[in-house]
Amino acid sequence: MEELENRYVNFSDREYLSTIHNFYSDFMPDYLAKVKHTKWNYLKWKGLTLMKDPMSLSIYQQMLQDIKPKTILEFGTFEGGSALWMSDLLKSFSIDCDIHTFDINDDRVNLPNSENIFFHHLDNHKIIEYAEKNKTFFEQLKHPILAIEDSHENSSELLHVIDGYLTSGDYLVIEDTLSEWKHEMLEKFALNYNYLVDSHYCDFWGYNNSWNLNSFLKKI
Repeated sequence: MEELENRYVNFSDREYLSTIHNFYSDFMPDYLAKVKHTKWNYLKWKGLTLMKDPMSLSIYQQMLQDIKPKTILEFGTFEGGSALWMSDLLKSFSIDCDIHTFDINDDRVNLPNSENIFFHHLDNHKIIEYAEKNKTFFEQLKHPILAIEDSHENSSELLHVIDGYLTSGDYLVIEDTLSEWKHEMLEKFALNYNYLVDSHYCDFWGYNNSWNLNSFLKKI
């Protein structure tokens, strides 16, 4: 299929544009507010807040089956709903994968005991110090890796550090780049590091039709 043959593209070939932007302007604020409210308050997985828009949920579901990651690095745990959801999906796919999820707010995390989910306390503003202290841990991670930035704190420096532990074929997702400031941060990162945009995932439901514009990246 031509669509899949041309799926990996340079970030500079993509626009800050989404199918969502084509909604009627009078409808857009209510739509964005509704999705945000539902993500934060109603979308749950086994009682834990999942906090993903429906398009991104289905894209991740497909990515896990395609990539078959051996390690997931999730920056931004909240209650732990997304980590638990990914763990359950991976088990249903018979994919062995360790999920390492990082957050500064230990008291908010409510993950059950699990053989493949590991919570780590992390202040993103101390990521350089943390990575140096835990260098062996990062160097021994199994590939392929799926890294997810969903913490929104010191994101640029975090991405710079994590990039050093990703290798060709690993994936990096920067969430909530529907927000213009987050997309601008992503642009500065993507244009200076060795990644291609996987347009197959970005455009799964139409051009950038999720909260994650141009931010499903494959390291080359």
